[in-house]
Amino acid sequence: MRARWALGVAVFLVLLAVAWTIHGAMVRRQAEALIRADPEAILSDPALRATATTLGHTVFEEHCAACHGPAGRGDRGRGAPDLADGDWLYGTGRVAEIEQTVLHGIRSGDARGWNLAYMPAYARAKPYGPEAVEPLRPAGVQDVAAYIRSLHDATGIDPATVARGQAIYAGKGGCWDCHGGDAGGDPAIGAPNLVDDVWLYGDGSQASVAHSIAYGRFGRMPAFAPTLNPMEARAVAAYVASLSQPDQKEDLHGAD
Repeated sequence: MRARWALGVAVFLVLLAVAWTIHGAMVRRQAEALIRADPEAILSDPALRATATTLGHTVFEEHCAACHGPAGRGDRGRGAPDLADGDWLYGTGRVAEIEQTVLHGIRSGDARGWNLAYMPAYARAKPYGPEAVEPLRPAGVQDVAAYIRSLHDATGIDPATVARGQAIYAGKGGCWDCHGGDAGGDPAIGAPNLVDDVWLYGDGSQASVAHSIAYGRFGRMPAFAPTLNPMEARAVAAYVASLSQPDQKEDLHGAD
Protein backbone atom coordinates (compact mmCIF):
# COMPACT_ATOMS: atom_id res chain seq x y z
CA MET A 1 0.00 0.00 0.00
CA ARG A 2 2.74 2.43 0.97
CA ALA A 3 4.68 1.59 -2.20
CA ARG A 4 1.61 2.29 -4.37
CA TRP A 5 1.04 5.59 -2.57
CA ALA A 6 4.68 6.61 -3.14
CA LEU A 7 4.42 5.61 -6.81
CA GLY A 8 1.25 7.68 -7.16
CA VAL A 9 2.92 10.71 -5.63
CA ALA A 10 5.93 10.29 -7.91
CA VAL A 11 3.71 10.06 -11.01
CA PHE A 12 1.79 13.15 -9.92
CA LEU A 13 4.99 15.12 -9.44
CA VAL A 14 6.28 14.04 -12.84
CA LEU A 15 3.02 15.09 -14.50
CA LEU A 16 3.09 18.39 -12.61
CA ALA A 17 6.64 19.04 -13.77
CA VAL A 18 5.70 18.24 -17.37
CA ALA A 19 2.66 20.53 -17.19
CA TRP A 20 4.76 23.32 -15.69
CA THR A 21 7.37 22.88 -18.42
CA ILE A 22 4.71 23.02 -21.13
CA HIS A 23 3.16 26.10 -19.52
CA GLY A 24 6.55 27.80 -19.32
CA ALA A 25 7.22 27.04 -22.98
CA MET A 26 3.83 28.51 -23.96
CA VAL A 27 4.50 31.66 -21.95
CA ARG A 28 7.90 32.04 -23.60
CA ARG A 29 6.38 31.61 -27.06
CA GLN A 30 3.70 34.18 -26.29
CA ALA A 31 6.31 36.61 -24.99
CA GLU A 32 8.49 36.12 -28.05
CA ALA A 33 5.51 36.61 -30.38
CA LEU A 34 4.48 39.86 -28.68
CA ILE A 35 7.99 41.28 -28.61
CA ARG A 36 8.73 40.34 -32.22
CA ALA A 37 5.46 41.70 -33.55
CA ASP A 38 4.96 45.17 -34.96
CA PRO A 39 3.23 46.89 -32.01
CA GLU A 40 0.65 48.43 -34.31
CA ALA A 41 -0.26 45.02 -35.77
CA ILE A 42 -1.04 43.34 -32.44
CA LEU A 43 -4.69 44.40 -32.16
CA SER A 44 -5.48 43.34 -35.72
CA ASP A 45 -4.15 39.81 -35.15
CA PRO A 46 -6.73 37.75 -33.19
CA ALA A 47 -4.18 35.52 -31.43
CA LEU A 48 -1.83 38.35 -30.51
CA ARG A 49 -4.73 40.56 -29.46
CA ALA A 50 -6.12 37.86 -27.17
CA THR A 51 -2.74 37.28 -25.54
CA ALA A 52 -1.95 40.97 -25.15
CA THR A 53 -5.32 42.09 -23.83
CA THR A 54 -5.68 39.20 -21.40
CA LEU A 55 -2.26 39.77 -19.87
CA GLY A 56 -2.56 43.53 -20.28
CA HIS A 57 -5.84 43.59 -18.37
CA THR A 58 -4.15 41.84 -15.44
CA VAL A 59 -1.20 44.26 -15.50
CA PHE A 60 -3.57 47.22 -15.76
CA GLU A 61 -5.58 46.10 -12.74
CA GLU A 62 -2.43 45.71 -10.67
CA HIS A 63 -0.52 48.84 -11.69
CA CYS A 64 -2.82 51.33 -13.44
CA ALA A 65 -6.39 51.03 -12.17
CA ALA A 66 -5.65 52.84 -8.91
CA CYS A 67 -5.32 56.11 -10.85
CA HIS A 68 -7.16 55.49 -14.12
CA GLY A 69 -10.01 53.43 -12.68
CA PRO A 70 -10.89 49.75 -13.32
CA ALA A 71 -12.31 50.52 -16.77
CA GLY A 72 -9.68 53.15 -17.63
CA ARG A 73 -12.13 56.06 -17.45
CA GLY A 74 -9.72 58.29 -15.55
CA ASP A 75 -10.05 60.59 -12.57
CA ARG A 76 -10.41 64.32 -13.18
CA GLY A 77 -9.80 65.03 -9.52
CA ARG A 78 -6.21 63.89 -9.86
CA GLY A 79 -5.69 64.55 -13.58
CA ALA A 80 -5.56 60.89 -14.61
CA PRO A 81 -6.73 60.82 -18.25
CA ASP A 82 -9.66 58.81 -19.53
CA LEU A 83 -7.98 56.08 -21.58
CA ALA A 84 -11.17 54.88 -23.23
CA ASP A 85 -12.37 58.03 -24.97
CA GLY A 86 -9.92 58.07 -27.89
CA ASP A 87 -8.63 61.51 -26.88
CA TRP A 88 -4.87 61.32 -26.28
CA LEU A 89 -2.93 63.83 -24.21
CA TYR A 90 0.46 62.53 -25.40
CA GLY A 91 0.83 61.08 -28.87
CA THR A 92 -1.98 59.66 -30.97
CA GLY A 93 -2.86 56.41 -29.23
CA ARG A 94 -0.44 54.16 -31.10
CA VAL A 95 0.64 51.08 -29.12
CA ALA A 96 4.32 52.03 -29.41
CA GLU A 97 3.63 55.51 -28.02
CA ILE A 98 1.65 54.11 -25.10
CA GLU A 99 4.40 51.57 -24.42
CA GLN A 100 6.96 54.37 -24.30
CA THR A 101 4.82 56.21 -21.75
CA VAL A 102 4.29 53.05 -19.69
CA LEU A 103 8.02 52.35 -19.55
CA HIS A 104 9.32 55.87 -18.97
CA GLY A 105 6.40 57.84 -17.55
CA ILE A 106 5.53 61.53 -17.47
CA ARG A 107 7.66 63.86 -15.32
CA SER A 108 8.82 60.69 -13.60
CA GLY A 109 12.51 61.49 -13.34
CA ASP A 110 13.26 59.06 -16.17
CA ALA A 111 15.36 60.82 -18.81
CA ARG A 112 13.34 59.12 -21.57
CA GLY A 113 9.96 60.13 -20.18
CA TRP A 114 7.69 62.99 -21.26
CA ASN A 115 8.94 66.14 -19.57
CA LEU A 116 8.85 68.99 -22.07
CA ALA A 117 6.39 71.33 -20.37
CA TYR A 118 3.86 71.80 -17.59
CA MET A 119 1.02 74.20 -16.90
CA PRO A 120 2.31 77.44 -15.25
CA ALA A 121 0.72 78.73 -12.04
CA TYR A 122 -0.14 82.28 -13.09
CA ALA A 123 -1.23 83.41 -9.62
CA ARG A 124 2.29 82.90 -8.28
CA ALA A 125 5.17 85.33 -8.46
CA LYS A 126 7.16 82.89 -10.59
CA PRO A 127 4.60 80.94 -12.60
CA TYR A 128 6.98 78.71 -14.55
CA GLY A 129 10.39 77.53 -13.43
CA PRO A 130 12.10 76.74 -16.76
CA GLU A 131 11.35 80.15 -18.35
CA ALA A 132 10.35 83.69 -17.43
CA VAL A 133 6.56 83.91 -17.55
CA GLU A 134 4.71 86.97 -16.31
CA PRO A 135 2.16 86.33 -13.53
CA LEU A 136 -1.45 87.42 -13.85
CA ARG A 137 -3.64 89.36 -11.47
CA PRO A 138 -6.84 87.63 -10.31
CA ALA A 139 -8.87 89.61 -12.83
CA GLY A 140 -6.56 88.44 -15.64
CA VAL A 141 -6.96 84.82 -14.55
CA GLN A 142 -10.73 85.20 -14.70
CA ASP A 143 -10.54 86.90 -18.10
CA VAL A 144 -8.56 84.02 -19.60
CA ALA A 145 -10.90 81.47 -18.02
CA ALA A 146 -13.85 83.35 -19.54
CA TYR A 147 -12.17 83.27 -22.95
CA ILE A 148 -11.61 79.49 -22.69
CA ARG A 149 -15.23 79.01 -21.65
CA SER A 150 -16.39 81.14 -24.57
CA LEU A 151 -14.78 78.68 -26.97
CA HIS A 152 -17.44 76.21 -25.83
CA ASP A 153 -20.40 78.46 -25.09
CA ALA A 154 -20.27 82.24 -24.97
CA THR A 155 -23.82 82.58 -23.65
CA GLY A 156 -23.94 85.06 -20.79
CA ILE A 157 -20.23 85.92 -20.96
CA ASP A 158 -19.35 89.59 -21.33
CA PRO A 159 -17.73 90.10 -24.77
CA ALA A 160 -15.30 92.65 -23.29
CA THR A 161 -14.13 90.04 -20.77
CA VAL A 162 -13.64 87.52 -23.57
CA ALA A 163 -11.64 90.03 -25.59
CA ARG A 164 -9.34 90.75 -22.64
CA GLY A 165 -8.85 87.05 -22.02
CA GLN A 166 -8.09 86.39 -25.68
CA ALA A 167 -5.50 89.18 -25.67
CA ILE A 168 -3.77 87.65 -22.65
CA TYR A 169 -3.96 84.16 -24.20
CA ALA A 170 -2.32 85.36 -27.40
CA GLY A 171 -0.01 87.85 -25.69
CA LYS A 172 1.72 88.05 -22.33
CA GLY A 173 0.17 84.84 -21.01
CA GLY A 174 1.92 82.85 -23.72
CA CYS A 175 -0.87 80.25 -23.65
CA TRP A 176 -0.78 79.85 -27.42
CA ASP A 177 2.81 78.62 -27.22
CA CYS A 178 1.66 75.28 -25.82
CA HIS A 179 -2.05 75.09 -26.59
CA GLY A 180 -1.82 76.61 -30.07
CA GLY A 181 -3.36 79.68 -31.62
CA ASP A 182 -6.60 77.75 -32.08
CA ALA A 183 -6.42 76.29 -28.53
CA GLY A 184 -6.34 72.82 -30.10
CA GLY A 185 -3.46 71.62 -27.91
CA ASP A 186 -0.23 69.83 -28.77
CA PRO A 187 0.13 66.06 -28.14
CA ALA A 188 3.89 66.34 -28.70
CA ILE A 189 4.23 68.03 -25.30
CA GLY A 190 1.01 66.97 -23.58
CA ALA A 191 -0.78 70.33 -23.87
CA PRO A 192 -4.52 69.58 -23.75
CA ASN A 193 -6.99 70.57 -26.42
CA LEU A 194 -9.07 73.34 -24.84
CA VAL A 195 -11.94 73.31 -27.33
CA ASP A 196 -13.03 69.65 -27.42
CA ASP A 197 -14.89 69.56 -24.08
CA VAL A 198 -12.65 66.75 -22.78
CA TRP A 199 -11.29 67.92 -19.44
CA LEU A 200 -8.22 66.49 -17.76
CA TYR A 201 -8.97 68.30 -14.49
CA GLY A 202 -12.35 69.37 -13.19
CA ASP A 203 -15.59 69.85 -15.07
CA GLY A 204 -14.72 72.65 -17.49
CA SER A 205 -16.59 75.27 -15.48
CA GLN A 206 -15.30 78.84 -15.19
CA ALA A 207 -14.15 78.11 -11.61
CA SER A 208 -12.39 74.90 -12.60
CA VAL A 209 -10.58 76.47 -15.56
CA ALA A 210 -9.58 79.50 -13.47
CA HIS A 211 -8.13 77.21 -10.79
CA SER A 212 -5.91 75.48 -13.35
CA ILE A 213 -4.73 78.84 -14.71
CA ALA A 214 -4.04 80.26 -11.26
CA TYR A 215 -2.33 77.30 -9.63
CA GLY A 216 -0.98 75.30 -12.54
CA ARG A 217 -0.88 71.59 -13.25
CA PHE A 218 2.06 69.23 -12.92
CA GLY A 219 0.69 65.74 -13.40
CA ARG A 220 3.02 62.78 -13.05
CA MET A 221 2.97 59.18 -14.19
CA PRO A 222 5.47 56.65 -12.84
CA ALA A 223 8.00 54.96 -15.09
CA PHE A 224 7.29 51.23 -15.04
CA ALA A 225 10.51 50.12 -16.73
CA PRO A 226 11.92 48.94 -13.37
CA THR A 227 8.67 47.09 -12.55
CA LEU A 228 7.35 45.46 -15.72
CA ASN A 229 9.10 43.03 -18.02
CA PRO A 230 9.03 43.74 -21.78
CA MET A 231 6.09 41.42 -22.44
CA GLU A 232 4.00 43.02 -19.68
CA ALA A 233 4.77 46.53 -20.92
CA ARG A 234 3.87 45.63 -24.50
CA ALA A 235 0.72 43.82 -23.37
CA VAL A 236 -0.61 46.62 -21.18
CA ALA A 237 0.12 49.16 -23.93
CA ALA A 238 -1.93 47.10 -26.39
CA TYR A 239 -4.67 46.68 -23.80
CA VAL A 240 -4.85 50.43 -23.19
CA ALA A 241 -4.97 51.08 -26.94
CA SER A 242 -7.85 48.61 -27.18
CA LEU A 243 -9.96 50.47 -24.62
CA SER A 244 -10.95 53.13 -27.13
CA GLN A 245 -12.22 50.44 -29.52
CA PRO A 246 -15.90 49.87 -28.66
CA ASP A 247 -15.99 46.15 -29.47
CA GLN A 248 -13.05 45.38 -27.17
CA LYS A 249 -14.36 47.65 -24.44
CA GLU A 250 -17.65 45.74 -24.42
CA ASP A 251 -15.91 42.36 -24.46
CA LEU A 252 -13.77 43.12 -21.40
CA HIS A 253 -15.93 45.42 -19.31
CA GLY A 254 -19.46 45.24 -20.62
CA ALA A 255 -21.31 48.04 -22.37
CA ASP A 256 -21.07 51.47 -20.71
